[in-house]
Amino acid sequence: MPVISVSMTKENGGLSKAQKQKLISGLTSAFVDVVGRGDKTCVVVINEVECQNYGIGGVSIEELRKS
Repeated sequence: MPVISVSMTKENGGLSKAQKQKLISGLTSAFVDVVGRGDKTCVVVINEVECQNYGIGGVSIEELRKS
């Protein structure tokens, strides 16, 4: 069972239900196109992380957005 994990910052309320469905569908389709299997077993996990809990180069995204 292939698992595709997406971690991204949760901004402006996060992704809508429709955006999540489109992302799940698109990533599954891309996987099947490349690998040639997994259309019924591919799992997509979307993890939206609050900006204060996500950092780059020792600085939280929340602080970077203030700059």
